[in-house]
Amino acid sequence: MSNMMSERKRLTRIFKMRGLSIQAPALNALMNVLRRENDHPSGDDILFAIIDEVKERMIQRGGSGGGGGGANQFIVTTDLLEQVVADLSRDENDVTEEAVQLLDAFKTPRLGYDVMRKQFSLTRFGKEGRSICGEALDKVEMFAQRYALIQQRILRQDIFQPKLVTATTSRRHGRGYDGGENITLTPVESLLGRSGRRFLLGMIVQVEEGKYYLEDPTGQVPLNFSHASLLTDGFVTENCIVLVEGETIDGVLLVHNMGKYMQHNETTNENNDKNNYNNKNNNNNNNNVNITHNSGNPIVENRSDAIHAIGLQNTDIFHSIGSLSELQKLRQQELQHGQDGTFVILSDVHLDNPTVIENIDKMLDGYSDFDPLPIFVLMGNFTSKPLSGAADGTKAMISYYEDLANTIGKYPRMAKEGRFVFVPGRNDPGISGVLPRGPIPKYFTAALRSKVKHALFVSNPCRIRYFTKEIVFFRDDLVSKLRRHSLLEPRDDDDDDGGTSADLILSRHAIKTVLDQGHLSPLPLSASPIYWQWDHALRLYPFPDALVVGDRVRQFYENYEECDAVNPGAFSDGGHFVVYTPIAAVEDGEVTKSDVEFSQIE
Repeated sequence: MSNMMSERKRLTRIFKMRGLSIQAPALNALMNVLRRENDHPSGDDILFAIIDEVKERMIQRGGSGGGGGGANQFIVTTDLLEQVVADLSRDENDVTEEAVQLLDAFKTPRLGYDVMRKQFSLTRFGKEGRSICGEALDKVEMFAQRYALIQQRILRQDIFQPKLVTATTSRRHGRGYDGGENITLTPVESLLGRSGRRFLLGMIVQVEEGKYYLEDPTGQVPLNFSHASLLTDGFVTENCIVLVEGETIDGVLLVHNMGKYMQHNETTNENNDKNNYNNKNNNNNNNNVNITHNSGNPIVENRSDAIHAIGLQNTDIFHSIGSLSELQKLRQQELQHGQDGTFVILSDVHLDNPTVIENIDKMLDGYSDFDPLPIFVLMGNFTSKPLSGAADGTKAMISYYEDLANTIGKYPRMAKEGRFVFVPGRNDPGISGVLPRGPIPKYFTAALRSKVKHALFVSNPCRIRYFTKEIVFFRDDLVSKLRRHSLLEPRDDDDDDGGTSADLILSRHAIKTVLDQGHLSPLPLSASPIYWQWDHALRLYPFPDALVVGDRVRQFYENYEECDAVNPGAFSDGGHFVVYTPIAAVEDGEVTKSDVEFSQIE
């Protein structure tokens, strides 16, 4: 007893020498910790490490140890002591484990923009009632928010910022932006009675069968794509938001440029354009038509610029970074341990194909000795064709997942420690016709869940946080859908010398389309239905650090505005997959690059 009392007095004295006062329950907890570490050769070092961390946190909190200020200042509470001990007790495996956080589409916070107040807001999951059965106003709000997020992004660009001194030469000659004057967006309703070139931002909509309009919150104007050409890469489809430069002629908007660069097309002869329009207008007797000569996608900004504009609190959708100090601490952990993590990504894993099961076995055998183990992301479809909803189809689907569970079970360490993330495809069980779609029902995956400890069945799309990096996983046939519904032929790649395959060029157009639009499915709702109240789960603003799209085309990688865009290819067709390392190199205290490795089972 006397030894315990003397130890309490000694610890209390040490805290007072550091300018701290410790509560009796906290002192009891500290003595229990030190008793467990009694055999440690540096027991006092542990004590001083705890005291230093406690004091640093109290200073960051303004001197409070968990209560308020005033009389409670510099008093160490049990809660604060438990937090410090827990953080100091973590090893490398704990850090890596906590660094990975998965976010389901139906739990994604909603980032909104108030046009009147010019403010962003992030509404957490559960703070508002949402339903898969939305009302008509939800559909209006969905498109209004898509437009508002792109509009505020564009208006913050330099060429749209008002200048104190403006040039008049380009106005007199009717030229586009030359770098010397600012550009003002004109609402559709303001076109009436105005002459000269104007810049508009609007969404392409189909109000009548076969007739497309440019629409913004103020009105609509018909479009005619007979003279259209693209200034930017990507597809232009219905429901895409585009930036337009044009002028009104006899009540018609004649569009000269459509795209983010807004440069004057020197090859365009304005008189010929007007004559061509007048001849066509006389022949068709069709007024109020917008004839498009050049077109493209709106201006983009990288992730860091977007976060700076929106604010850290409004971009922390994972609710894991409470302050700048916590972000800095997470970055320090990222620099120390981030290079250890890799993602092995497979798409179109057809479990009804015996060859696919054999290739999975070979792949797991190759990674079984890795430390730490990679994170395996398997994307659908998990069968080569949709299975019947009858009893025989259900039994077959269950047996396929059992086969996969048995294959993983051959490697006990994989089954116990390995993390397997399953992203469903369109053909997989569940409600699959509308985005975002939920995970595969537990009824089909019970055997796999019981044998593989960390089998995670998620929504499509889903997001994963790896330290400070955000990765979006999405399974869809984007290239074929965008190509099928494209209103204009994509422009030729000026940088291509003819050595790039058509598949890769189309993949580049598809990736740039979804990133420019800030949305995973910028398609007509008839082609890609969306739950109106969950549209925010498909948005890509701010850009993620990586976008992984499982498509049925060839493997693809491109870094676009600091975002890694990856397609792992079809695992069922030749055993193709991708190994993605979010943090591949660190130099001078900064993450310098990621790494994408195309792989194949032979």
